[in-house]
Amino acid sequence: MHLSERDQDPSIELVDEATEEGPALRDAAIVADRAAADDAAASDARDRFLVAPVPLIEPDEAISHHLLAGEQVHSLRRRAILRAPGDDRALGYGGTLYLTSRRLVHLGQVIVTVQLTDIVEISIAGDRLLLSLRDGEGLALDLDRPRLLRAEMAALVRELRV
Repeated sequence: MHLSERDQDPSIELVDEATEEGPALRDAAIVADRAAADDAAASDARDRFLVAPVPLIEPDEAISHHLLAGEQVHSLRRRAILRAPGDDRALGYGGTLYLTSRRLVHLGQVIVTVQLTDIVEISIAGDRLLLSLRDGEGLALDLDRPRLLRAEMAALVRELRV
């Protein structure tokens, strides 16, 4: 061993190529691709909802006994994290989010329901859906495909307001 090699980690191999494609950039590319696919699905859905209603799905066991008379399920997101906006230190509450014909229903560690007509603004930040409510309160939901869910919610709110 040469003296210049004495303090080097022998498991590190020197590479003569650029390291621009590291794990952080790969992860960022994956997130960007996922957001682009969600945005495309939301755009297609908005076009569809101009001529057809939001499709129904069969209610599962968890939501069935929470449905009101005449209420139907249109979408769900498993592993949805519910939290108060602005408090990223809080872990949030895990559960499944259901979009019904009248409400958002989060079933999990806590049960939270929000009337669709009480939502005054919906924003997207990454994979987080930010809801501003009529009473000045708000909710943040970390979930899969938030842009598509926002398009579905907008179509259902239009139907409720007609």
